[in-house]
Amino acid sequence: MKNLILIGMPGAGKSTVGVVLAKRLGLKFVDSDLVIQEKYGKLLHELIGEYGVDGFLEMENQVNASLKADGAVIATGGSAVYGEKAMRHFRRMGYVIYLQLPYEEIESRLGDLFERGVTMQPGQTLRELYEEREPLYRKYAHKVVDCSGRQVREIVLDIAELVEAEDALAARENAASAQEDKPTRTRAGKAVRAHNTLKDKDIREPLFLFLEETYGKVRILEEKVVGRSRADVVMVVQDGVYGLEIKSDADTYTRLADQVKDYDQYFDANIVVVGTSHGEHVPEHVPPYWGIITVELVDGEYDFYVLRPPQPNPKRKWKKKLSLLWRPELAQLTEWNGMPKYKDLGRQKVSDKILERVPDRISEELLSRQVSDLLFERDYSKVEETLAEYRKGEMEKQIDQETDPEKKAALMELLEQRQSFAREHLAPPKRRRRRRRS
Repeated sequence: MKNLILIGMPGAGKSTVGVVLAKRLGLKFVDSDLVIQEKYGKLLHELIGEYGVDGFLEMENQVNASLKADGAVIATGGSAVYGEKAMRHFRRMGYVIYLQLPYEEIESRLGDLFERGVTMQPGQTLRELYEEREPLYRKYAHKVVDCSGRQVREIVLDIAELVEAEDALAARENAASAQEDKPTRTRAGKAVRAHNTLKDKDIREPLFLFLEETYGKVRILEEKVVGRSRADVVMVVQDGVYGLEIKSDADTYTRLADQVKDYDQYFDANIVVVGTSHGEHVPEHVPPYWGIITVELVDGEYDFYVLRPPQPNPKRKWKKKLSLLWRPELAQLTEWNGMPKYKDLGRQKVSDKILERVPDRISEELLSRQVSDLLFERDYSKVEETLAEYRKGEMEKQIDQETDPEKKAALMELLEQRQSFAREHLAPPKRRRRRRRS
């Protein structure tokens, strides 16, 4: 059985539900907050007091991203969702479940926020914290479980039934897969099953080849979070960024309306890629400016057809599009456009400074080309190194200003931990770059 990872606000009952759920399913129980406390030998509120909220969040992200478990229920801290690396790790190692409660119930359950080790920025209210985290919980969860007004045993029973249903479905899929015909070869040189029900994983590689043949110079970025959705494919062309949502024969339209809203904020144009079972009805579910590509297996080969070409997206928001860029890439944009580097400003503030010049001093066409250039040439290892250097500079400045010898020593130790972690883990991931074949 996979690991079950519980996420949610402090007071949502992750540890309580986790212990009972582990006992019912015969799994181990892991509390990630206790793992952090054991590693550093201090309580959570002590760590937050010594290293600050940002310092603690980085420590939490590192610990969670390296956590190993097999057949366990893992209860996470409420702030775990701020760690993108950790949440990607959790989604790979198991099934992420969001224990959802309305704000009023969370407020009534929580006592002393300091003693509980709740990570809040100075001046932040509990309501603001809840509204900030709620979209993150939904973004990373495979399943949301409504816990409002329910007893622990009811919630546990719900999750247990969900897990049993998932296991049964997986068993049926494995059995069906074992009985399928041997694979045949496609134009893309990939082995595919000779049945007609296509799944996302079957479509991707042949789709990338088709996009390259259709659009020429492209770069493919897979699975990018946009709002509360996860874009299946982000395609960068010379003068724009496209979002592609794959709806294979195995999918439904249940979430498509919400996905359309999210995609429309971020991308210059959008395309839905559908199996033949959806081809007839998909125009009813996407706006008229969305492109539609259909795919089916013909004689063992993937056949793609542009049912409707994409039109410019009238709802794209520049601020959302710029959020696709890393902070160093925004700095490159300011340099290209003769602007200050704004070293002391965060990513959102720098985006605001750039957009203040659009369209009077920077045309939208120029900015689109510049964004595409940055995404074409994005080097993930270099960006991570740049961010690491930036954080190192901020930490060194904090060390210089600290007068308490013990806190200064603790900050120096944390800086060394960060640098050690960077040396170990900042390796360039695999990149996909597509060019037109000659």
